[in-house]
Parts: sequence; structure tokens; C-alpha cells
Amino acid sequence: MTEEYAQRNPIKPGGTKILALASGVPDETRRGIIPARDSVASQDSSILAWLRETRLRYPVIAAPDVDLTDVESDAERPLVRETALRDRDHGQWHGRPLRDLSPEDISRWIMDPDHAAPDGESNRMMLDRAGRWLEALPAGTGDLIVIARPTIIRMMLIHALGGGVDMRHHLDVPPSTRSAMSRHTGWRVSLVGAPLSSRDAMPETSGRLAESR
Repeated sequence: MTEEYAQRNPIKPGGTKILALASGVPDETRRGIIPARDSVASQDSSILAWLRETRLRYPVIAAPDVDLTDVESDAERPLVRETALRDRDHGQWHGRPLRDLSPEDISRWIMDPDHAAPDGESNRMMLDRAGRWLEALPAGTGDLIVIARPTIIRMMLIHALGGGVDMRHHLDVPPSTRSAMSRHTGWRVSLVGAPLSSRDAMPETSGRLAESR
């Protein structure tokens, strides 16, 4: 957890609840290009609408590679950035079209959990990073909204489920979706990859989170 968040939000008794919103992905991804290191996905209109219409006023912790220009930050719902929630580091492959990589490199990049681009990060390393961030949240952190790219939300869910890195092949977290997890004595996942519909998100999500406490 960032020092800025900790200063603004004193620890409360009780557990931790996280509403995890998976953002859209950069345009390069849809064109078969590994996004540039400083690439930021266009603002996700469904996330913006959800944040505007929801009654929940949880603090927002957002990855640095998600565009939230139009999201207001105030004392009631502060917005802070967390570098640990950034997307996978692809090292020297950032900005390269997939067609420029060898079939062997692409296969290992997808299938081998320990394979990383030169100066980059493997899937296992990304899972470890997401897990360390979750475990560093102090007991009694309270309620949070986390916004990050789908790959990092998936790694957070895998960690909360107690799974290994190979679980990434069996867990789908599409862009513009919401997931939910909570921690009391341990982590529990109550929702994975549900559509971001502001009409039905609040009662269902709140209830499921409460049940998992």
C-alpha cells in the first residue's frame, strides 16, 4: 500500500474488501503490438460511469498505466496511484509487433511461467508482485476499489485463491469487468469477471462481499 494512502486513511478494525475493476487495454494490444512501456489505455467509459453512479465511496487505488483523467479525487473517495499494480514489464519487447518475434519466443512467452523478455518480467514474477502488494495491506485496511489492467487483476485473484502461476490459463478476466475479494483470516474471492453494469453492481457485489467476511 502506498504511503500516501496510509497517511490519508488510518487503519480501521475489521477486514479488507477489494472491488477490483479491470480496465481496457491499449490500442496497440488489439493490433498485435506489445504496448510501449509508457503506454496508457484510453479512458474506459464503463469504469467512469460505474464510479460516477455507484454509492460506494471507497478509496481508489489505481495502476499508473490506467487513464483516469476524468475521475475526481476528493476526501471522501481519494485516488492514489500504485506502481506495484502496473502491467507486466516486457523489457526490450515493449513497442514490438508480435510478428517480429520468433514462434519459439511467443510460445515460451505464453506458456513458460518463468520466461521473460530481455530485461523484462516473467508471469511468475508478476504474480509474486501482485501477491506481495496484497499481503502488504495491513489488517483492517477496510474497503478499497482497485483499478488495473486485466492481467494484474487476474494475478491478484490467483493469489487470493491460493493458486499457482499456471492457474492463469484457467481464469479469465476480460477488460471492463469487476471482481471482488475479501480478507478476514484469509483471502476469499466472491466475484470474477462480471460485467460493469452500474444498474445491478452495487447490491450484488456488496452482498457477496459481506458473505465472505
